Parts: sequence; C-alpha cells; structure tokens
Amino acid sequence: MKIKKNVLIIGAGCAGISAAIYLARSKYSFCIVEKEMLGGKLNTITDIENYPGYDKISGIELIENYKKQLHHLNINITKDEIVDIKKNKDGFIAFSIGNEYHVDLIIIATGSKNMPTNIKSEELFIGKGISYCAVCDAFFNRGKDVVVFGRDIKSIKEAIYLENLVNKLYFVTDKKMDQFEEFKLLKDSQKVSIYYPFVLNNFVGNNTGLTSVEIKEIGSDKKISLDCFTCFPFVGDQPNGNFINNLGIETINGYIKTDVNQETNVKGIFACGDIVSKSLKQIVTAGSDGAIAATNIIKTLNNK
Repeated sequence: MKIKKNVLIIGAGCAGISAAIYLARSKYSFCIVEKEMLGGKLNTITDIENYPGYDKISGIELIENYKKQLHHLNINITKDEIVDIKKNKDGFIAFSIGNEYHVDLIIIATGSKNMPTNIKSEELFIGKGISYCAVCDAFFNRGKDVVVFGRDIKSIKEAIYLENLVNKLYFVTDKKMDQFEEFKLLKDSQKVSIYYPFVLNNFVGNNTGLTSVEIKEIGSDKKISLDCFTCFPFVGDQPNGNFINNLGIETINGYIKTDVNQETNVKGIFACGDIVSKSLKQIVTAGSDGAIAATNIIKTLNNK
C-alpha cells in the first residue's frame, strides 16, 4: 500500500514518541512506525530514578503514560518494519514488506539492541533458556536457578530484580564492578554467587531447553559448569539500523552521526535517541533529541 505523508518517524521509543508529540502540534502530516513494542528498551527497565518529575518510575509505567498522551493527541502507531529507504526527486520512499511510505523527510529513532555473545550454541537456546530481558521473563524464573552475565550497571540492576524471585543467581563478569554501589547488594545476598573474572564459554542443554552454562576463567584454563534454568547474557548494545546501509549515512561504529539539529549528512534524514553516536544515552536525552529533530523538521518544511 502507498502511504503519503510529510514525515516518517521510524521507531516508537522515547525519542520517536517525543518527535511525534512535537509534530502533532504542527500542520504537517506524519506517521510513526514500530516493528516491535511501543517504548522500546523502556519495556526492559525496572527502576528509573533520574527522569525529571519522578522520584522513581518503572519503564512500563512510563510507557503507560506515553500511551495516554499519544491517545490524547490522536497519534496512532503503525506496526511495521522498514527494510529499505531510497531517495527520489520528491524526498524519500521507505519500504516495508507490504507498504511504501512516500515522505519529504525521515526521522530514524530505532535505538539499539542487545548484542549476541557469538557463542555457537547461543542460537539453539534463544527463547528456550537464553533471554535478554530479565523484566520480561522474570515470571518464568520464579524459584529457579539463573545465570546473569554482565559488565555494567544495567546488568547489576537486572540481577537485583531477579534476585528477589529466583532460587539461586550466579553473577558472572569479566569486569571489576565494586565501583557500583548496587553491586554490594548482590555480594551481600545469600542467594547470589559472584564469578570474577570469568566469561561465558558455552551453553549446554537438550531439546527441552538450556540446562547449564559453562564459564571460563580469564587467564587460565579453568572452566566451571553452572546448572541453570535461564541465562541472561548482557554483553552490550548494537544499533538497530541495517536498513540505512544503502543511503550513505555517516556512522561511527554503526551509530549515526548527526549535527546539532539531529540531521545526518544526508539532507532530509534526521536521527535521534540511542541510534545516534553521542556521549550520553539516557531517556531524557532521547526525548531531547526527538524534540530537536521534530522542531528542525518543522522549520525545514516551513522553508519549502
């Protein structure tokens, strides 16, 4: 189906929603598409304590607030996945499996996703014992033994969330974590065993699912097998932006480079949120990016 609008927003996380809110107050038409869940990574965040206006709020609660605001502004989100974008004399055509979006300008707000471990056996157990979202799958691990691998504050917070529910938690890391105050909560818990400096080495299981995780000590041949129901490997993040490969958009390590107006080197294409190469990636900065992108898009359309 051919859809014609002034602006296409790709991604309905905090950045894309912020851009949509600003565009909704303009005279220009737009659509916002999301291939997965509204809110993006907010669906996996337990506690947010640095967002203005809230002492503490969960990602899910914040998403519910977004939904109310979107409804109030009559903004509908289309479930769709953009797979390619081409430039033409009138602007751009963004292609999904069943639709063509003919637009003047584009905002890319697709964020980032969890990186795989690149262990061969990983693919065998995704959804059958390997999970990248503790909040999403915590219910299924009540009273179970789990392994969490991580090297940052996010992984510590995910482990703390799980610790309240599981029988036993093995926290595996190859980085020193004592600089994080929250790490002490894990070290002091009788449910938690810390393995440092270790890395994930292999996933073991059967047709039913994962049964254990093999870890290897850095600098030695020592290997340990940890029986578990689920492993949560938090290796890091990578950008969600494969569909931009043919556009000539300048990137840094896969993340989009933008100017102060959130515009890329390809005129007419803007980017905001975690897909952008920047020093601080937080919910509040994603919202700011979206507002800046939308405001400058409105200016661009006004000058046409």
